[in-house]
Amino acid sequence: MKSVSRIFIFVLVLVVALFSVSFDALAAERAGSLPAATASEPDLVETQPERMEFASYHLKGDELASDPAERAERSVDRFVSIDDISTNIEVDALTQQQVQSFDCATVTDVPIIECEALVALYSSTLGAGWGRSYGWLVSTTVGSWDYVGVSDNHVIELALYYNNLKGTIPPELGNLTYLQDLSLFGNQLSGNIPAELGNLINLQMLSLYENQLSGVIPPELGNLSNLTLLQLFNNHLSGPIPPELGNLNALVDLFLNDNQLSGAIPPELGSLNNLVVLDLENNQLSGVIPPEFGNLQNLDVAYLYDNQLSGAIPPEMGNLTNLGILHLRNNQLSGSIPSEIGNLSNLYSLILSFNQISGSIPIELGSLSNLSDLYLDNNHFSGNIPPELGNMTNLRYLNLASNELNGAIPSELGGLSFLFELDLSSNKLNDAIPDALGNLSNLLRLDLSSNHLSGSIPPELENLINLQYLILSSNQLSSNIPPELGNLANLQSLSLAGNQLDGPIPSTIGNLVALRHLDLSDNMLSGDAPVSFTNLVNLCVTGNPDPPCYGMYNTDLGYNRLNVPAPEPPSRFLAIKDPDWYLTQAVEEEIPGETGGTVISNDGNTEIAIPPGAVEGLLTILFAPQPGPSEDLGTLNFAGNSFELTASIGETPVTSFAQPLTLTLQYDQNSLGVIPEDSLILYYWETDQLAWVDAVSTCEGGTYTRNFDEDWLSLPICHLSEFALLGDSFDVFLPVIKR
Repeated sequence: MKSVSRIFIFVLVLVVALFSVSFDALAAERAGSLPAATASEPDLVETQPERMEFASYHLKGDELASDPAERAERSVDRFVSIDDISTNIEVDALTQQQVQSFDCATVTDVPIIECEALVALYSSTLGAGWGRSYGWLVSTTVGSWDYVGVSDNHVIELALYYNNLKGTIPPELGNLTYLQDLSLFGNQLSGNIPAELGNLINLQMLSLYENQLSGVIPPELGNLSNLTLLQLFNNHLSGPIPPELGNLNALVDLFLNDNQLSGAIPPELGSLNNLVVLDLENNQLSGVIPPEFGNLQNLDVAYLYDNQLSGAIPPEMGNLTNLGILHLRNNQLSGSIPSEIGNLSNLYSLILSFNQISGSIPIELGSLSNLSDLYLDNNHFSGNIPPELGNMTNLRYLNLASNELNGAIPSELGGLSFLFELDLSSNKLNDAIPDALGNLSNLLRLDLSSNHLSGSIPPELENLINLQYLILSSNQLSSNIPPELGNLANLQSLSLAGNQLDGPIPSTIGNLVALRHLDLSDNMLSGDAPVSFTNLVNLCVTGNPDPPCYGMYNTDLGYNRLNVPAPEPPSRFLAIKDPDWYLTQAVEEEIPGETGGTVISNDGNTEIAIPPGAVEGLLTILFAPQPGPSEDLGTLNFAGNSFELTASIGETPVTSFAQPLTLTLQYDQNSLGVIPEDSLILYYWETDQLAWVDAVSTCEGGTYTRNFDEDWLSLPICHLSEFALLGDSFDVFLPVIKR
C-alpha cells in the first residue's frame, strides 16, 4: 500500500511539473482561432476584441482543447471515462498551481476578502478548465476578469453561466456582500447550496439552474430581502420548500421546478405580493394548494403540474385577476372546479388534466373570454357539456376527453371559430353530431371517439378545410359515409372504426392523397373496394416504424362486408397496405332449405353446415366476424374468435331451426393465453337472460367434438345470435404449509 501511495504522489508531482509554465505564458500563445460564442451562449460575446486574445484551456490528453462546442458535448456526457478522470486531475493540478501563485494582496480594485471569495470559487470549480477565464488569477484588477462586474470597489456581478464549472459552490461566496447578480447556471456544479449565500443581502438575481446541485434549499435564502429572481430549477434538490422563502417580499420570479422537492407547499409563499411567476412543476410536492395563494394579486403564471398535490382547488384562486396561466395537470386533485375560477378574466391557459376532479363543468367558465387553452381531460367530470363554453370565442384548444360527460354535444361549440383542436373522446355523449361543427373552419383535429353518438356523419364536416385528424371511431354512427369527406384535402388520419356504417365506401375517399391512416374496420360497409384507393400511396402499413407512420398509423378495412376478392387494381394495392383485409369480411350465402349447404369463413377457420330440411324456403345466412365480443365477459376469457350469425327467409328473420346446424371452429393456440384448451366453450349471447350461455345447450342432447391435436372443435347449434369462443383461466393453488 505504501508503494502505491508513493507512485500516486510521484505521478501528481510529475503532472504539476509538466504544467509549471506560468498561465501568463500559456495565455501569450494567443488562441487567435478561438471560435466565437455559440448560439446557445449569446451572452458570452465580448465587446472588447482584445479579450479574445486569451483563452482558458481545457486540457485533454496532450492537447489543449479550447472549442466550446467540444466542452459542451463533454459536459453532458453521463459517463465518466478514464480520459475524463485523467483530464480532471490535470486541470485540478493546474488550477491549484494558479491559486497558490496568486496573491489577493496585489489586487487594487476590491477588498481582499472579496478577491479571496472569487479565488475560492476558481479553486473549487476547476477554474483552469473553464470555458472563458480571461484575467482570472492573472490581472490585479478583478474588474477585468471574465464575467465579473465591479462597481465602487466591490464585486456586484458574477455571471459565469454555461462556462464548464465543475465542483462545488464555496461558502466563501457569502462574503461578496455587495453582489447583486449571481448567475452560475448551465454548469456541472454539484453538492449543496451553501447557507452562506443568505449573507448576500444586496442580491437581486440568483440563478443556479441546470446544474447537479443536491441537498435542501437553505432557509437562509429567506434573508435575501432584495431578491427579485430565484432560479434553482433543473437540479437534484430535495426536501421541503423552506417557508422562509415567504420573506422574499421583492421576489418577482420563483423557479424551483424540475427537482425532487417534497412535502407541502408552504402557505407563507402567499405573502410574496410582487410574485409574477411561480414555477414548482415536476417535483414530489404533496398536500393541498394553499388558499393563501389567493393573495398573490400580481401572479401571472402558476405552474404546479407533475406533482402529488391533493384536495380541492381553493376558491381563493378566483381572486387572482391578473393570472394568465394556471397549469395543475398530473396531480391528485379532487373535488369540483370552484365557480370562482370564472372570475379570472385574464386567464388564457387553464390545464387541469390527469387529476381526479369531479362534478359538473361550471358554466362560469364561459365567462373566460380570453381563454385560449382549456384542458379538462382525464378526470371524473359528469353531466352535460355547458353550452356556455361556446362563449369563449378566443379558444384554440378544447380537450374534455376521458371523463364521464353525457348528453348531446352543444351546437354552440360550432361558434368557436378559432378552435384548432376539439377532443371530446372517451365520454358518454349521445345523440347526433351537430351540423354546426362544420363551422369550425380552422379545426386541425376533431376527436369524438368512444362515445354513444348516433345518427349519420354530417356532410357539413366537408367545410373543415384545414382538418388533419378526423376520429369518430367506437360510436353508434349509422348510414353511409358521406362522399363529401373526400373534400378534406389536408386530412392525414381518418378513423371511423367500430360504428354501424353501411353501404359502399365512397370513391371520393381516393381524393384524400395526404392520408397516412385509414381505419374503416368493424362496420357494415359493403360492395367493392373503390378503384380510387390506388391514389392513397401515403397510407401506412401496420407496424411500419419509420416516419411518418411511427408504428402508430395503418390501413384497416377488416370486419366489414366488402366483396372478396376485390377487383383489380385495388386488390394488388390492398395486398400491400392491408394484407389481411379480406380474412375478416362477412360471408353471405343463399342456401335452399330442401338441399341444405355450407357457409365457410374467408379465413377458412369457421364452417357452418346447414342440413336439408333445417328450414323451408331459400335461406339467406350471414356470417359476420367481430374483433371481440360486444358484451361484458365477466370472469370468462376471450380466445380470439367472435362472430355474429343471422339468417332470414325473405324479410323474415330466422333464429331457430328444425334440425341442428353443425358449426366447426378452428382456433389458434396463440390466442388462448392463460386459457386451458380443454375449457374452451363456444358461448352465445342470450338476450333474454343478458348472459353468455353455452351454445351446445341450444340443441337438446348436444355435445362437443374436440380434436386437441388439430386445434378444432365442433358442435350442433339450433339458435342464432352473437357467438364467442371463451374459456376459464388457469386456477393457481398454493399449498398451505403448517409449521
